[in-house]
Amino acid sequence: MFTAAVAQTLAETPPHDLENAITLLSDRRKRITLVGARFTNLLAQYLGLHLMQLRDDVRFLPDRDAERTAVLAALTRRDVLVVFDYRRYEHDKLAIAQPTQEHGGKVIVFTDTWLSPTASHAAVVLPGQVTAPSPYDSLVPTLAIVETVVAGIITTLGGEAHQHMKHGEDTARRIGLV
Repeated sequence: MFTAAVAQTLAETPPHDLENAITLLSDRRKRITLVGARFTNLLAQYLGLHLMQLRDDVRFLPDRDAERTAVLAALTRRDVLVVFDYRRYEHDKLAIAQPTQEHGGKVIVFTDTWLSPTASHAAVVLPGQVTAPSPYDSLVPTLAIVETVVAGIITTLGGEAHQHMKHGEDTARRIGLV
């Protein structure tokens, strides 16, 4: 069942949206902010941690109100907001995406095939199948899209990505983290 859902998701992913996501996330002039929901926060973290290894200016939207407000109030045209929002759509995702778009920022939405309301404010929408053999929606197809985006970013950034990863590893080694 997961294999079919992944294959269908990848086959139905609009190529121009995939390319636009890779282009936006590879643009080092852009500041990236990621946010997920109850379960999809794991995918936001996964994508964000990869991005942090490949480029600078990547952050997660804070949970605390004062910090979250400060980040959102500072969003401009140079910002890309990455939102993961699936059924039982969270109203705050729409409330976050709308002002981002109004301030000239770009929104990338990872969502299910029914499309989060946030998609109406997105420059890029990446829907995925959620069919699963359990009462929970599967995020396996979305993970396949995330992996595809990461691979595309590595290809786009080329040697810069590898240099950034090497610098990060050197830093971690120097301060005793690895």
